[in-house]
Amino acid sequence: MKKLVAATALLAALAGAAGSADAALYINQIYGGGGSASASVTYKYDYIELFNSGTTAVDLSSYSIQYAAAAGAFGTTNMHSLTGTIEANKYYLIQESVAALGGTPGTGGAELPVTANLQGKLNLSGTAGKVALINGTALSGGVTTAGVYTPITGAFVDLIGYGAAANFNNNKALTANLSLTTAVFQDNAGVLTVGPTGLHAQSDYSATATPTPIPAAAWLLGSGLFGLAGFRRRNP
Repeated sequence: MKKLVAATALLAALAGAAGSADAALYINQIYGGGGSASASVTYKYDYIELFNSGTTAVDLSSYSIQYAAAAGAFGTTNMHSLTGTIEANKYYLIQESVAALGGTPGTGGAELPVTANLQGKLNLSGTAGKVALINGTALSGGVTTAGVYTPITGAFVDLIGYGAAANFNNNKALTANLSLTTAVFQDNAGVLTVGPTGLHAQSDYSATATPTPIPAAAWLLGSGLFGLAGFRRRNP
């Protein structure tokens, strides 16, 4: 109970300090196995899923998603803007690698089981890479040889480096790569702290769970979201 009270107080403090909706938004799930011809791949498409842990809706028209290789820098090529609104305590699903937008879907795997809020062009690595949520659309910056991310322009909201080869990770480092059948999950019940770069630092997340894209209408009840193919959030 003390941990729950402390976490609630921390969230409130972060939201007040940020003075914007950014404190409530984070990347909840990443799947990069799309684009494969393998018969064992789960889905034809990559996807990125966001979550709004706040109490008010957020207009996403000023936000963008950017992708970089595990040891690469972000740039304007591998990015796209967001549209629409993410309601309070709701998810926002982005279907990536869409052919009509310049992406490369797979010939193996299934269609996504739920309708995405937005379609994008990004072809994510199925093993290791970096995904950033930006409040803005400008070029974001690069990574120094020491692995310290140096923003150039734009306001970072969240940044996840996944896979063992990622040269920057604002969260707990992953020791395992993604695969055709696993996805990154933020797995700390939405409890956010501030990392060394001022970005959200989820204290725990995993890359070994079954990909489970969640529809925007889904919402959290207590400590878990039940009935979605084994997806579960752990209490801290």
